[in-house]
Amino acid sequence: MNRLSRRSTTRVSSRAAGLALALAGGLLPVAAAAADLDLPVPTSVVYPGQVVLDRGVMPMRFTVPGDRLSAYVVEEGMLKDRLARRTLLPNQPILLSDLKSPNAVTVGVPTTLIYREDGLLITGLGTPLQSAGAGEAVRVRNVDSGVTISGVASEDGTIEVSSR
Repeated sequence: MNRLSRRSTTRVSSRAAGLALALAGGLLPVAAAAADLDLPVPTSVVYPGQVVLDRGVMPMRFTVPGDRLSAYVVEEGMLKDRLARRTLLPNQPILLSDLKSPNAVTVGVPTTLIYREDGLLITGLGTPLQSAGAGEAVRVRNVDSGVTISGVASEDGTIEVSSR
């Protein structure tokens, strides 16, 4: 064994000893510990854009590091009305970043534009230039004027625009 390897082994060993000592003494936060729990996993391949629960899920036991727990879907209810953002494989845990909400507005499909200010309500028709989920910013072309404006997609499929 060369000198570099020995030195790194010694460094790793002393770090491991320090970690074991800290764990034994309760000096590390509980979040650093791993959690052994049942996570919902797909029972078949779920392709991007598909509703995850429509493809089926089942619980499967995993050990998840405490500091990564918030990145995973931990209960089936978190999958309600969620679509796959990327391909999900069977028997693999689902990351929250792998999911998206369904689009509230769809590119090219005319929708109602709403402008509200101090008791004033103006509605019009616009064509979204991109698809967007509820609460997301979206660019839209006003059908009457041809002007492109920005707004925020609402759950009901309308787009709220403002003067700002």
